[in-house]
Amino acid sequence: MGKADFHAKKSLKPASPPPPFFVHPTSIVDPGVTIGAGTKIWHFSHIQSGAKIGKNCVLGQNVNVANNVRIGDFVKIQNNVSIYEGVTLEDYVFCGPSMVFTNVPVPRGKYPQVGAAFYKPTVAKEGATFGANSTIVCGHTIGRFAFVGAGAVVTKDVPDYALVVGNPARIVGWLSEAGEKLAFNANGNAVCPRSGKRYRMESGLVREITGKD
Repeated sequence: MGKADFHAKKSLKPASPPPPFFVHPTSIVDPGVTIGAGTKIWHFSHIQSGAKIGKNCVLGQNVNVANNVRIGDFVKIQNNVSIYEGVTLEDYVFCGPSMVFTNVPVPRGKYPQVGAAFYKPTVAKEGATFGANSTIVCGHTIGRFAFVGAGAVVTKDVPDYALVVGNPARIVGWLSEAGEKLAFNANGNAVCPRSGKRYRMESGLVREITGKD
């Protein structure tokens, strides 16, 4: 082996290890983005600067995650969904195909409102589900394990475990963490048939019964 060959081999740098997440080649990830291990980002998606996505998330085709958005762990976002700045998704949130978030309450093309100062925050708490084509008017909180039905239009806060449908969305029932319909007895108690977890209705709201109860 000649000197030139020796120096060439010596100067070779070890290959960088692959990232612990997957981004399809057709997608764009801007600088300053944080993506957790095990997350998969599929075709034609765009993750903008400052966004933070947790571990083991799945983002389908044509998903846009705007600047500074926070997304928790194990979140699933189906095709054609935009998560605008001002929206926060906690762990285990499910966003159905083509559902819509907003961030400006009174948008006007002639009077643009650009920047976080104009945005009203929306928070989807742990385990919340958004059905296909549902719309969430900004400035509201969707409670833990709440379920927004397909095509519903949310115009106010949704409490934990509530099932809401229609335009404007209204409560039509209550679901367990596992998604089973809860049937409350005369004492206001219910049991999830899938998980065995117990729930109680108090003052028109539902909570899980823990070992402290």
